Order: sequence, then structure tokens, then C-alpha cells
Amino acid sequence: MTPAHRALQLATTVIGSGTTVIVIHGFTGSAAAMAPLVDRLEGYRRVAVDLVGHGRSPSPPDLAPYSLEATAESLAELAVTAPDGPCHVVGYSMGGRAALALAAAHPEVCRSLSLISATAGLADAGERAQRRKADADLADRIGQHGVTRFVEDWVALPMWHTLRARLDPDDWDASIRQRRQSNPVGLANSLRAAGTGSMTPLWDRLVGIAVPTLVLCGELDTKFVTTGREMASLLPDSTLVVLAGAGHAVHLEDPDSSAAALREHLDVH
Repeated sequence: MTPAHRALQLATTVIGSGTTVIVIHGFTGSAAAMAPLVDRLEGYRRVAVDLVGHGRSPSPPDLAPYSLEATAESLAELAVTAPDGPCHVVGYSMGGRAALALAAAHPEVCRSLSLISATAGLADAGERAQRRKADADLADRIGQHGVTRFVEDWVALPMWHTLRARLDPDDWDASIRQRRQSNPVGLANSLRAAGTGSMTPLWDRLVGIAVPTLVLCGELDTKFVTTGREMASLLPDSTLVVLAGAGHAVHLEDPDSSAAALREHLDVH
């Protein structure tokens, strides 16, 4: 590994026994945020990860450890410690992009791949530049206004409207409290180094990723349904599942159906 891709040890929460499933959260999340899904995957050894800059994992001041390439190395080092060989890997949103980067760099550690509301990046250089600028502006706002204000603005975005409508008030409030506990340096650096605009696009790598892959998205998250269809058309061993009535956080909006789709995928690989 080059210094820029040097692995960082990530905090994990390990539950149960059986074949290992690594579960990776999205931006502003943590291992705890994936509990509704993790808890429904009984019969597996579930390893819920805190990505760099999130949860109990480190939030270093330099940007290099936050890149998806560096995260893939950290996940690979975690995967090779599993007692039963290659792991199932499940990633949501930013975690899905990290899971895809892992499968592209280290397919040998992946028994299967499940991508929830994920993308292979932005193919157009102009779009990537615009997104990098937007993410850098968001990162600056964290430093200027603090995490609490940032989280308020973040969850007010239209992509979270269906989640708020589906969760009961106590669960919604719990999710906000979890996000507010985030490290401001970690969140800002994640935006700058691991945002979609900073990600090296993986579209041209998809045809070479032979890992059995589930692409899961919510019907109401139309942008990611389109992206999911495009990804599934290129991945050589993939299944696309679109859950009715759900949006971006499909695994939280409909955890029973999401877990059922995952189990069907995991059980045959």
C-alpha cells in the first residue's frame, strides 16, 4: 500500500456467530445507526463498522485516511481477520461506495456484495468538480456553525422526508441525537475526501467485479433507482431489488423487507 492508502484501524461492533457479514453505514451515521438492519440478520456473525471520522473510529486531521481507497484498505484488513474466509459486505450510501471500492480493490475478501442506495461515482469530470465544490462548502459550514446546526440542515434535505414520515417520533429523535454526536473534523474531512465528487469513478470497473452483488434501493428514491439499474446492468453477477414505498434510507424505512432481500442474497452465497 502507498502511504496515501495506508490502512486505519476501524472501530467495530460484533454480534452473533456464523458467516461474517460486514455492515457499513452512511455519512453522519455509525454502526449503531445500522442496528435495525443488523438485528434482523440473525444467524450471521455481524460486524458493524464505524467509518473513519464517524462513531468510535478515529477522526484524523489529514485527509488521506478518509479517501475511499484508504477506507477499502482498512476494510480489507478487517475482512482478512474473519474466522471463516471471505465476508459478505453490506454498505449503505457512502458505505455502499466504500463497499464497492473494497470489491474493486480486493475481490478476494468478498463472498458477496450488497449495495444499498449506492453509486459508482460521477463519470463526468465537470459534475465531479461541481460536487467537490458543494461538499467543500458543506464542510466549511460544519466548522462555521457546528455539528448541531449542520445536522439540522442535513436532515431537512428532501432525501430524508420519507424516512421522517416512516419513523415514529422517538426513533427519529434518536437518529438525530446519534448524528449530533459526530466529530466535526471527521464529518468535514469525510465530505472533502470521501464525497461523491472526490471519489474515483468505478463505472469502468464494474464489468470486472464478479462478486455476487445485490443492488437494493427504494422506489421513491428515483435518482438512485436509475443509478442502481445502470450499475446492475454492468455488474456481471447482480440482482436489482427496488422496494415499493421507500426512499433513500430504505433499510430504515422498511427494515423487514430490506432484511428479507438481504437474507435471500446472503443465504445462496
